[in-house]
Amino acid sequence: MEVYGQKPKRFTKEWWEYFWDYYKWHTIGTIFVLLLVVSTITECANKKHYDLQIDYISETGMTMQAQDQLVALMEKNIDDVTENGKIEGFLTYLDMNKNSDPQYVQAMVTKFTLEMGTTESFVFLVSKDYAEQLLEAEMLVKAKEWCDAEPYKDYFISLADCTALKDIGVKTDDLYVCVLKLSDSDNEKKQLEQKNGIKFAKFLIGER
Repeated sequence: MEVYGQKPKRFTKEWWEYFWDYYKWHTIGTIFVLLLVVSTITECANKKHYDLQIDYISETGMTMQAQDQLVALMEKNIDDVTENGKIEGFLTYLDMNKNSDPQYVQAMVTKFTLEMGTTESFVFLVSKDYAEQLLEAEMLVKAKEWCDAEPYKDYFISLADCTALKDIGVKTDDLYVCVLKLSDSDNEKKQLEQKNGIKFAKFLIGER
């Protein structure tokens, strides 16, 4: 730990005042990230089963209303693969705006890293910057395997002309859609979720 000025005796009143004066923002940032990590792990452990989960990862934010409308749009265009009598979608929203508070940005980057390691989403709506990062993870289906549109870097389809998203207030100029590939251990339910993901992705690009 870097020392500023004269350091008082540890754990005295003066030491706590000294610590808070010089390390307040470091401490708040660390606590924020830890809370986010714990929250993400808890969320993964207790996550209910959805017919489709998608990730939105972009520097361009979305209003709460637009997020709700995106989930509703998803639910109108997928099937009941859980066979529970209702169609349910889930959106993981990652606002990666680099102009936000530094602690918030750090927390979102941490959440993004965790999400890539534990994701149960089969569709990603991403900006070009995060498309590049997903490429490095080698976790996607080549676009030509699920659609006829011309892809960006083999895996991503531009949503710049997606009226369905524009109509609910989502900015699409720098937004791409891609689909998660199946792993060798994925069961039939996961295969059905991927089919739902492809169905929704094809809807967004106007192929059905």
